[in-house]
Amino acid sequence: MTPPAPAACPDFSSPVASALRRFLEFKRAAGYRYHGEMEALARLDRFLIPHLAADDPVISLDVIRAYVARRGQESDSTQGNRLSLMRQFCRFLALEQPRTAIPGPRFLGISRRTFLPRVLTREEGRRFLQACGTLAPGRCSPIRATVLGTALVLLYLTGLRAGEALRLTDADVDLDAAVLRVRDTKFGKSRLVPVALDVVARLRACRAVVARHVGPRAPDAPFFPSPSGGRYSITALQTAFHHVLIAAGLPRWSGGRSLRLHDLRHSFVAIRLLLWCEQDADLAVRLPGLATYLGHVGLRSSQRYLQLSHDLVGEITRRHEARFGYLITDRRPS
Repeated sequence: MTPPAPAACPDFSSPVASALRRFLEFKRAAGYRYHGEMEALARLDRFLIPHLAADDPVISLDVIRAYVARRGQESDSTQGNRLSLMRQFCRFLALEQPRTAIPGPRFLGISRRTFLPRVLTREEGRRFLQACGTLAPGRCSPIRATVLGTALVLLYLTGLRAGEALRLTDADVDLDAAVLRVRDTKFGKSRLVPVALDVVARLRACRAVVARHVGPRAPDAPFFPSPSGGRYSITALQTAFHHVLIAAGLPRWSGGRSLRLHDLRHSFVAIRLLLWCEQDADLAVRLPGLATYLGHVGLRSSQRYLQLSHDLVGEITRRHEARFGYLITDRRPS
């Protein structure tokens, strides 16, 4: 199967339309997919139409300020993303038009804070997996509960990205070999993802339900089909995720942090580290393999997933007490 072709360039029409097209081509030539960013560039193009003079289309700080300014109750991250995209485009455009203003990384006081994911504890994970089987059937699709519930189970038990799971085709899911073929994903990488036998059983049951309701399917058909026969959207999967959280009694907000769909990937890493600690495995040996399994370009990309969970702190304490406990004595005052 050939990798998917990049999405077509939007029909830009602002005074800097040609520069936007070249910028998009430059990013893709450098190896970036620029799918979501392409949509953001289309929104930027529409914004610039009334804000730039056709005879002298120079982007000024006033134009940048109007584009980046907060809109309603949007998050700091959303505003920061607009600033980041505008900075990159202005730096590119300044090579041709030196009068182009380039905003600083903290323009308008915007500071992009590092997001701290919220990982599920082992008990929360157990409740989450149970609740995945309680999704209500959809009005438009009797197999919605099975399809989306299984997709959520797969995210938690394999650490796949949501988009990777939804893009799986029937041919990509080799249940006899217990392997998923994840193709042309982030960083342009493809990989084989081995899965455990209990995951294979869930995927086999999902495939059987889909076959009974949909009938014979082509090898390139989505493994998780929507009512229309195409792929489910991320929005639909997020909605199902929120329903599962409610069924599992897991709050979406806790300690000032929200529980996001992508946190299932972080939770997978946390439970994997916990299991390895319980097995007294050598983490220095296992972590490079984990990076490959997750589809990262190197161990450095995986480091942001190495979060201390409540379960993991206790297990690390146990390991260190077993190794160094004899050095610590409990002295009581005489």
